[in-house]
Amino acid sequence: MQEIFSGGDLNFEPGNGLSNKRYFRFMISIRRPRIEQFRNLFLLVFLVLVVTIISTPLLVKRGFSFFEEETWEAILLLAQVSLAWNIFRLYEKAVATREEEIKKLEGEYQKREKELLEAFTYLGKINVQISLIKDFMKKIKTPKDRGEMKKYLDDILHMAITISRKDWMTVRIINTENMQTVAEHRANSSKSKENNFKIGNREMMEMARNKDLCSKRNLCVLPSAGSKPYEEKAFLVFEEKKTVDREILDFLKAAVNQCEVIHTLYVLGHGKK
Repeated sequence: MQEIFSGGDLNFEPGNGLSNKRYFRFMISIRRPRIEQFRNLFLLVFLVLVVTIISTPLLVKRGFSFFEEETWEAILLLAQVSLAWNIFRLYEKAVATREEEIKKLEGEYQKREKELLEAFTYLGKINVQISLIKDFMKKIKTPKDRGEMKKYLDDILHMAITISRKDWMTVRIINTENMQTVAEHRANSSKSKENNFKIGNREMMEMARNKDLCSKRNLCVLPSAGSKPYEEKAFLVFEEKKTVDREILDFLKAAVNQCEVIHTLYVLGHGKK
């Protein structure tokens, strides 16, 4: 097609003076389907056949006869049958092509619809997370006492449980120097009972060091980012029987970091108790 439009008045380039209307008319005439050409030829032969049938008796009366009337009719009818057969074959081919295109479009539509629904679901989750985080950040401040610190930690854990749909979560503050537990706070969903899991501090540290999120017992340990001036580090413990979603994991990382911040603010304001 590029060679057809490479020269003369049909070179469609900006500034060559050829209007879009004229260009597209030429494109339509070039790309006219063969079925339309056969249809036009069929109508032409049919018109010739009718004219022949009408005019042959008049010509015979005047003594003019190039072929017998039956011969003309047979030739024209044969041509019409041949054209009709070709039109039918082209029609079947066109229908099959359109059906294939429709199937592809339906598949593409279903794929796009699924992607759109997933996108809306993801946006809904993000909006819920942002709303919960905003509500929590508005009321957060340096804990006045240990009871207020526990309340903040409880709010963070329940927010994480709501978003991740876990049954329970525990945050444990560990002194990374002597492996002692500094503080621990547990939270459960309203529909679950308290889970008495058992996992040692050293095992949690090793899992964090080896970047193993979950153990063979389906216990997952997520460490905080940590702060170098302080040897105390927060660890979020929860149960997971399948792979944790990336979006949920990112939020849980933020939650355990926030727990560590709350504990650090309390320690800085009141000292270690």
